[in-house]
Amino acid sequence: MNQIRWGIIGTGNIARLFASDFCHAKSGELRAVASREKTSADNFAAEFDIELAFVDYYSLIHSNEVDVIYIATPHMSHFDLTKACIMAGKSVLCEKPFTINEAQSQELFELAAEKEVFVMEAMWTRFNPVIEQVIEWVEEGEIGTLHSVQANFNFLAPTDPEHRLMNLEMGGGALLDIGIYPVFLAQLLCGKPDFIQNQAVIGETNVDVFEQLLLGWNSGQLASLEASLISCNPNRAVLSGAKGYIEIDSPWYMAKSCRLINHEGQERAVEFDFPGLGYQFEVDEVNRCLMEELLESPNHRWEDTLELIATLDEVRQDIGLQYPGEPDFYEEDLEHHHHEHHHHKH
Repeated sequence: MNQIRWGIIGTGNIARLFASDFCHAKSGELRAVASREKTSADNFAAEFDIELAFVDYYSLIHSNEVDVIYIATPHMSHFDLTKACIMAGKSVLCEKPFTINEAQSQELFELAAEKEVFVMEAMWTRFNPVIEQVIEWVEEGEIGTLHSVQANFNFLAPTDPEHRLMNLEMGGGALLDIGIYPVFLAQLLCGKPDFIQNQAVIGETNVDVFEQLLLGWNSGQLASLEASLISCNPNRAVLSGAKGYIEIDSPWYMAKSCRLINHEGQERAVEFDFPGLGYQFEVDEVNRCLMEELLESPNHRWEDTLELIATLDEVRQDIGLQYPGEPDFYEEDLEHHHHEHHHHKH
């Protein structure tokens, strides 16, 4: 396999960003794209110089022309498409959230293990050089014991009730789409939380439009996180430790710079000059894993995805946000969660 051949399912915004950055990856060939609309598939293929355009997702999945498929469709379809790819023996990079709940993710990982197919959640931020630098600083004890993580992901989303972010039928809401990033950062550094509290605002279309989460660990670490589809914010992240703090510049989830400030106020700044937005780094990771015949990335493991979605499940259960077709909030879990319910309709 000298050039790993990639296919993309979906031609929306995230697919475009991914395709634009693909040329900056160290290797791999963007060979095919699939959309349910012929015009979209053809235009996308023409724009990004992709040889094959399919008008049906499954024709791409079963094509012999691709080795790995990037799934860039809305959340609700991730489970079925990833499952079809695994059954067809195709490696998968599936956009986050990997699926809409933990049960679905668990099922896919079990299937991938059985069929021996590589799958990874497209948590692109994990592979950003700034995040790699931050992990290194924290692990080397540069800020001493890490005490707190503060991170936001806020932006003004379209208010159209039919838009996927506002539409319950499409798995809408702030938490799964953007809240997943701050939770990812906190769990990357501290592991799965022992305590989860939240305040959420449910918008007019019955999806969460704004929430603040407080995560706690038995070790005494705390994370204060925010996600919003209705407000602007610099979207910086701050990691505070016993000897100093790290500030990841805005927007932290795709940053090109970060700073380490010690308790005496001395600053060390690091800047990375990479082309594009940084989607190429997850492509490099998948290619490397495929070359090494791994089933999962050691840097964003199946376990990491499961721990991430488990936290989001717990928050959704608490705010009563359920998606169509989901089992009724995992009845067996309910007695374990005696949360106070704070959610506000407006």
